[in-house]
Amino acid sequence: MNIGEFFTRSRRLLVHSKRPDRKEIWLTVRITAIGILIVGLVGYVIHILFTVIIP
Repeated sequence: MNIGEFFTRSRRLLVHSKRPDRKEIWLTVRITAIGILIVGLVGYVIHILFTVIIP
């Protein structure tokens, strides 16, 4: 694939794609925030295990 074909395909992709609406953006934000909280909670529990319970 040469550079011209790459730009042609990229342009076609951008023309056919749509912007997410507000509801879809908020769903993505909530799912991401929940994932970050879960990872942080697991890290905190591991930290507590290694500092308090298993000295």
